[in-house]
Amino acid sequence: MQTINSNRTSVIVLYTILIIFGCSSMALGQFESTARMLTTTIMPATSSLATAQTSVIQQRKSMAIAAGVWPDGTAPSGSTTVPQKQGLASKYDISTTDFLPVSRSPIVPDQLANAATGVDPQTRETMRKLYLQALASFEAEARKNNMANAFAFVTAIALQTKFGKQLTETQADQLIVYFNNVLGSTPTFYTTNPRQQQMLYESLIITGNLIALLDSQGKQANNQQMRTQAMDMSQAVIKQFLGFDAK
Repeated sequence: MQTINSNRTSVIVLYTILIIFGCSSMALGQFESTARMLTTTIMPATSSLATAQTSVIQQRKSMAIAAGVWPDGTAPSGSTTVPQKQGLASKYDISTTDFLPVSRSPIVPDQLANAATGVDPQTRETMRKLYLQALASFEAEARKNNMANAFAFVTAIALQTKFGKQLTETQADQLIVYFNNVLGSTPTFYTTNPRQQQMLYESLIITGNLIALLDSQGKQANNQQMRTQAMDMSQAVIKQFLGFDAK
């Protein structure tokens, strides 16, 4: 099973956007707009996933423990070590959550770049290229066109941002198994429009990068607004995909 070994490359790719924008208020405004667009894509598309999760409550609890986070949002003993006995068993082959893209070219980067306001054509094109590079960087490390990997990627970054500790490779693998099991058990996953699947996949990856970018740049620039937005996005991801409030 291919794993999300590292998010550093793709985070660095999007980090350069702030350099281009000069870390200005315009940059933050663009990212806030991007975050809203991504949210409108992800949340409705994952409503069936949330419904399916009610039948895997024990899996979800085990995943929370494996990630070092109890359902009440606390980190037990300040550690994110995964107890081996808590490992989830894979119910489906990883290919179960593969999808066939409707377009050889990504869809979401164009939509995000075209929706940006108050930027010149050159900056818009730079944004488009950077979003494309973020997707390419992810696919160089993880299984391409696989929904479980995309869900695991954004969730891993959300957990890292919220609790301040990077997941181990074993924990990242467990996230993939978890989402592969849940999606494989969700009938609507198999009937979802292929274009919607591709857009959701791309949106999840870009969202993960955006969370990490806002958190990293917020810390470096001591920008509380960026850090707060990264935290809010992380909490929303954890709530939606793992099913508990990480507050």
